[in-house]
Amino acid sequence: MSFFARSEGGRRVFVRGRAAAFACCGMLSCAAASQTPTANPARPTLTNPATLPPVGYVQLEQGYLGSLDSPETASQYGVNQTAKVAFSDRLMAEEQWQPWARSREADADVGSNASGDLLIGAQAVLYNAPTPEDEAEKSDVHRHIFVPSAIPTIAAAYLERVHSGTTPDVDLGGQARTAIFLFSGHSHLLRVHYDSNWIVSEQIGDSVDGSHSIRRAQFGETISVDRELGNPNLQISLEVYHFSQPLVHATATGKAAARADLLDGLFALSYSVQPNLVLDCGFSHGFTSTSTRWQSFAGFTYLLPRRLWPGRN
Repeated sequence: MSFFARSEGGRRVFVRGRAAAFACCGMLSCAAASQTPTANPARPTLTNPATLPPVGYVQLEQGYLGSLDSPETASQYGVNQTAKVAFSDRLMAEEQWQPWARSREADADVGSNASGDLLIGAQAVLYNAPTPEDEAEKSDVHRHIFVPSAIPTIAAAYLERVHSGTTPDVDLGGQARTAIFLFSGHSHLLRVHYDSNWIVSEQIGDSVDGSHSIRRAQFGETISVDRELGNPNLQISLEVYHFSQPLVHATATGKAAARADLLDGLFALSYSVQPNLVLDCGFSHGFTSTSTRWQSFAGFTYLLPRRLWPGRN
């Protein structure tokens, strides 16, 4: 640190020039940080939160997903992308897409490149949990800050497939349309955040003999919990999810399955680099004969810092 001196009225006045400059920069940085919106990631779990991102900001969720030993594929490695924007504190539009995947089918020796389905939809908050009076309950990170109460926030969502991809499906299969009920809450006493989804989808496929198309209902339930892990910005997530598989009739090894269901467990870590940037990675393991045996993933959630239209943060 250097000092600059000047004379005023016969006495010496020392001005900490560089220190003053640093102080100004620090105050400006703090002001900018306080205005940075906070991302509300659905990644890295399959379960989506009932709460929405900040109103007017575009939230991008990008990542890699790899899988081994699914009913239709021996392996698949690809990227997935989701974009969300909330128009109010109760309504959000979203888009989901798998732009690229390399898959090797169970009975094939070589892989092929293709893209997956494109889905668009909306989510509406039906009930907002009351905000607690205790300020300590509002100081958590990641999704926690959006659900300050153990009383769940409740939402409903709908997704429609607008483009059918050609890449083979993994254990979840493809959904022509999906309805979801979402629940999110946070226990300050245990410092545990929870999300749960109840899902019903329509799946379209071919009959066993391939003579005609069939439509079947798929039902799913998910629950995830996460909490701080040592560092305020580091978070651990655990999840269990179950889905029926109405169009799956054989395991990855080719053994016939009269009734197929998948049950998977997921472990993940995420780190908040900045309020609007969260990195994640993890893996999941399937417990039934028609589940994907192993899946790995890594990615990030980024909330663009510029608002699409004027308004308060």
